[in-house]
Amino acid sequence: MKGKRVSLAALILSVLLLVTGCASGTAHVTVKKNGSLELAFSMLLSARAESLAGGKLGEVLTDRLAAAGIELDKSQSGKSTEYKFFKTYQSFEELQQNAGSLDIIETEVAQADKWLYTRYEVAAQPKLNAYTDQIIDGIGSLNVPESLVRLMLQNLAVNFKLTLPYNVYGPNNADSQEGNTLTWRISMADTEPVRLVVYVPQVQNIAIAAGGLVLIIGAAAVWFVRARKGRQIKQ
Repeated sequence: MKGKRVSLAALILSVLLLVTGCASGTAHVTVKKNGSLELAFSMLLSARAESLAGGKLGEVLTDRLAAAGIELDKSQSGKSTEYKFFKTYQSFEELQQNAGSLDIIETEVAQADKWLYTRYEVAAQPKLNAYTDQIIDGIGSLNVPESLVRLMLQNLAVNFKLTLPYNVYGPNNADSQEGNTLTWRISMADTEPVRLVVYVPQVQNIAIAAGGLVLIIGAAAVWFVRARKGRQIKQ
């Protein structure tokens, strides 16, 4: 649930060269109560953008995602091509083992331990522009000038969504929030990192505090009953 989970979304974002307003995409990371994670991505690419890529876009996507253990599904939707995948990881550690070597994002996490909760402050900066040359080389010969492709990249964006089991968000720079889901609109031209604060409860300490509160309430109730009986006897 830390900012590192944006890394796979950044990979997809980097590879999709020729979207240029001819595609719509969403990357969604969902964290379950048991600590498992679900990664889902979908993108609808127009026939025009597909042809500009020389028909190699699907091949590049498939190869790069396969390196992270992800299988890409490609299907036709009218005159457009839909690319999507769905991947489940049992833990964040498993995600790191399979996709941590992609090195496409710089993440800083500051942890502050409190008695009732732990505060995580995350700043995640996708290294999208650094991969522009590699992506262009991977695509191969293009039917448009390289300078135009680079200009197109600056306008490439995707909706990145993060859903946690509970609304434990603190300050963040998401574009919107709906329930337990934050949404960022991320583009290749962005220089502002994704910023997010999450408060994770210390369940054991909360239980201790709650138990202490119950004891205090119980003691107060006993004192009240005894005091009342004492007044009745005196009367």
